Amino acid sequence: MRGPALWLSGLAVSVALHAGAALLLPGLWAPEPVADQPMPEAKLEMTSYEVAHADAVPQATEGEAAPEAAAKGAVARQDAVPVTRAEPARPKASAAAPVAPRSDALAALAAPAATPPSAPDPAPILAAAPVAPDAAQPLSPAGDRPAEVTPEAPELALAAPPSQAAAPAEIPSERATAALAWSGAGDAAVDPVSLAAIQSFMRPGDASQSQSNAGDVRDGIGQLLASVPCARLQAAFIPETGAIELRGHVPEEGLRGPVLDALRAQVGSAIPVTDKVLILPRPQCGALAGIADTGLPQSTDQDTDERLVGENAQAREYGYSEGERLTFDLVTPDYPAYVYVDFFDADGNVVHLVPSQYAALTLQAPAERLIVGGETGAAAFSITVGPPFGQEIAAAFAASAPLADGLRPPVEPAGPYLSWLKTAVAAARAADPDFKGEWVYFFISTVAASN
Repeated sequence: MRGPALWLSGLAVSVALHAGAALLLPGLWAPEPVADQPMPEAKLEMTSYEVAHADAVPQATEGEAAPEAAAKGAVARQDAVPVTRAEPARPKASAAAPVAPRSDALAALAAPAATPPSAPDPAPILAAAPVAPDAAQPLSPAGDRPAEVTPEAPELALAAPPSQAAAPAEIPSERATAALAWSGAGDAAVDPVSLAAIQSFMRPGDASQSQSNAGDVRDGIGQLLASVPCARLQAAFIPETGAIELRGHVPEEGLRGPVLDALRAQVGSAIPVTDKVLILPRPQCGALAGIADTGLPQSTDQDTDERLVGENAQAREYGYSEGERLTFDLVTPDYPAYVYVDFFDADGNVVHLVPSQYAALTLQAPAERLIVGGETGAAAFSITVGPPFGQEIAAAFAASAPLADGLRPPVEPAGPYLSWLKTAVAAARAADPDFKGEWVYFFISTVAASN
């Protein structure tokens, strides 16, 4: 009985404690009242004003219209340009007073110094001297050898003895006349066609952008020269004479006249046309087409001389007689290069001169003078001119890398050789993107020895 009574009394105490806590805690948790806080007062004052305004009244513009007046001027004539010639003024000359020479002095005339003829300049581009095997004979330039000059000194003249009075020397009077540069043929007016032709040669860059037909004239001349079959022609304007000089070569004599007549029709009647056209028959003229097709550019001054129109022709003309020795004087390109020299004869064959069993292929320094076929040097050998005679060409090729390892046959047909050369150039370009090369040719005329 004591056990349950104890449990019941404990439970009653626990309930009483919880009830007291429940009644006491709400009083502890209730917040204390907060007194009212004073609120700030805000005040906004606004004042408005009435602004007076008025509408603007548009005003009429005042001014005077300028009266229209007809323009005054003169219409320029579109005919020939008149040409006048300046008359030279006669200079006023004063006579010099004669001076008597001293009687105690000897008057002597100094012997004039002998001046040897200057040697011809080397070709501006590749100039190759042909080298040939034993079968070929050495060629030497004919008619280009300078003659020896022997100075002749005049005898000394003694002055008059002291007892004789020397007569004053009479001073010869010379009258100089000023001459103008070329300004047309005589007093004739330069026709518009000739004027456009002159402009096309002198300033082609300006002519192409001007309103004149000078550019058309230049293009017409170029098309005319390029239309001649198996020929390489070039027209050059000579400012000193006002003439157009036709250079190059054609395959036959019958083409010279028609080409000159057509060129005169292109440039007008006021410009004289002269020619230095040579005859290069087939198959040599056909060999040039094969050389140009090898993929190498031709050395030329066309880009720096505006007075040239047409394909660049031969660099130099050589003439040789039977039994003479042939030599070529050339300057290598402006980069290290291997130089090949070939001779194309009248039978359609090519004779390899450099490299050959007589002259090895070597790397030449830039802008170096090279004598091919000379007595000394890297390309020293001897070839004499022999039959067949006629018009022939020699070509020099420059390449920054060798085109072959071995030697070609000393003599072979030109066609297969040029095909091989084209393939070799293409292979060299593929192997080296910086490959350089160029070519030039020389016109050679050979004749039998005169009796």
